[in-house]
Amino acid sequence: MQDAAAYLDDGIFAQLRQDFLTDTRERLDEMESAASDDKSTGGNALLTIRREGHNIKGLAASLGFSSITIIAHRLEDFVAELTDLTDSHVSDVLVYIDCIRGIVEDGNDPGDSKTAEILRTLPAHTGGSMTGGDFEVKEARRVEVLLVAPGRAVRRMITGELRALGFRVSTTLSPWQALEMAARTQPDLVITSAVMDQLTGIDLVRAMRAIAPTKDLPLALLTSLEADHPDMKRLPDDVAIIHLNRTVTDELGDLVTRFDFG
Repeated sequence: MQDAAAYLDDGIFAQLRQDFLTDTRERLDEMESAASDDKSTGGNALLTIRREGHNIKGLAASLGFSSITIIAHRLEDFVAELTDLTDSHVSDVLVYIDCIRGIVEDGNDPGDSKTAEILRTLPAHTGGSMTGGDFEVKEARRVEVLLVAPGRAVRRMITGELRALGFRVSTTLSPWQALEMAARTQPDLVITSAVMDQLTGIDLVRAMRAIAPTKDLPLALLTSLEADHPDMKRLPDDVAIIHLNRTVTDELGDLVTRFDFG
């Protein structure tokens, strides 16, 4: 989203930023209250957290707080798979809230480098298959993976496999958003579906190789295409290929060795 500062008077933009900070404080208070006292809200705390977090995410970037948008997006990912709030989930959600609140109270965006550092400290699901809205936690590798997969079934399957390897996974459906997120957050690995609307996965990895912030990131392509398919000939040589077939689990596991994530 375009920064509002590009087309607004400085005074108006400053007031909008101040209004956003005031509004965000109130939303964070509501989220914290809901998370801390879920039973008193009739179990609707997750709905409140999702709604207010989404609202914060939608406004932040246009007012110069891209870090808040990225952190709120990660919070959305975190709570999307929960069906209820355990005590540990409440503690995790409060970490996200406190993180956003710290930026709000400072009144300044910390910048991409600091935001990338912050993301690596945030709670994340790791472990094997999901049970009752949670994951069996295994030792995390502290590897940040950005998964670009519009298809729900593929996204869910690959996310589960990556978490079973101990990876921390954030997701996006949009290749355009993926390009921005990768440039800003510098994940350890980007995995993208080959077939997407707007921009193919092959075009996405070619674009990432073409710009300085992402040119050296480890990349992998999820595909059902054969190696001799014309589109595959445009794939950069250093991009790992993950075939969407019976070998997908083994091929994802091979990424640990290929990119030295052990």
